[in-house]
Amino acid sequence: MFRALTVENFPPFGECRMDFEPVADKPADLAEVHLFTGVNGTGKTRLLAVLAAMLGGSEALMKRVKDDAEAATLKATDAPHRLEPWFVAHLTSGNLSFASPSQFNERFANWCQQVPAFAYHGVAYVTDANIEALAGVPRPKREACLSFFPTEKHSQPLLQAIANLKLQAAMDSLNPENGKTKTRSTQIIQTLESTMTEITGQPFLFRVTAYPQPVLCVRWANSDLSFDLLPDGLRSIIGSLVDAVVMFDAWIQGRGNILDMEAVFLLDEPESHLHPVWQRRVLPAFQRLFPKAQIFVATHSPFVISSLNHGLIHRLVMDQNGLVTAAPPQQARAGDSYISVLEEIMGLEEWYDPETEKLLADFRAEREKAFQGDAAAKAKALEMAQQLGNRSMELRYVMGRELNQMERRLGKPEGR
Repeated sequence: MFRALTVENFPPFGECRMDFEPVADKPADLAEVHLFTGVNGTGKTRLLAVLAAMLGGSEALMKRVKDDAEAATLKATDAPHRLEPWFVAHLTSGNLSFASPSQFNERFANWCQQVPAFAYHGVAYVTDANIEALAGVPRPKREACLSFFPTEKHSQPLLQAIANLKLQAAMDSLNPENGKTKTRSTQIIQTLESTMTEITGQPFLFRVTAYPQPVLCVRWANSDLSFDLLPDGLRSIIGSLVDAVVMFDAWIQGRGNILDMEAVFLLDEPESHLHPVWQRRVLPAFQRLFPKAQIFVATHSPFVISSLNHGLIHRLVMDQNGLVTAAPPQQARAGDSYISVLEEIMGLEEWYDPETEKLLADFRAEREKAFQGDAAAKAKALEMAQQLGNRSMELRYVMGRELNQMERRLGKPEGR
């Protein structure tokens, strides 16, 4: 697994090292998660692109590099705190090259090239596609698995692979010898359908109709829907989580069990198109489905971050010169609310709309003047507190506390 990553002279990073320690006290049935967060422009997606390039998919990285960019060095290792040997890549004039085998750990390099690896962005690309009865699905190409943005052409092999699993599970159910144990196809399809039901809160099934030709559709919320008619959020999850399970199975060509195999998943903004209720359920589902995997996530969502109970959170910080470094990783904590994530991890100090926040700032400025003995400021602060309190029940409560504080320090205003 990846245990450290260093980037040198790769904007917005000057030199930045990140250590990916094993997650302490993680249950064995959950994947290892490293989550990147930070304001826009701190390089979260660029780090995922670097990892994808190390794994054999350079498309996403090349899209983020100018031809005339200065030479950058990218390094990775498979052991915590190891300084060498490194798996080293050089990025020069828009070209990516790797150091010769004598300069890096060949075993780790082989692992990077061979471990099943998949990259996703929360796009709703899945559309209807023609399928055949149990037609073969070729092993997906590595570059395509790590592109983050599959084209609509990817819908056909995805839907074909789902239909194959569904049909094979139906055929297996007719065999009396399969009555005592679930077959591989049955286990995969039932796990997918139950997971989608759990995430969406509505009964979910894949359905294959045979006449006049095979068609795959979705039974969701008591309606049969083609993929073109599904909500974007549902298409987004099918294009990432469902794709991950099905294409992982296609990658190993039925040889082995994805629950027992290492893999790497790169998830860029998995919250896209998703209501907060669904955002809270996607990452835990990935963790349960791939317990031997290492998952890297870039997100802006406090709901995704707060859904992580066992994992490490890596906060990227930009200084006044625009250079980004990584703060020491924080252990995710069970029971943290999205409110605490907003305050402690994302650094959000404002809770209201910009106009209300300005009024609150003006009120507090007048209040401070009043504490210094300015009678006019005291009258203005009281007027502003009334104005703010009229905005909502919540602000009325907040202003009530603020006025009680003023009363304790300045005495009860006339008329109260």
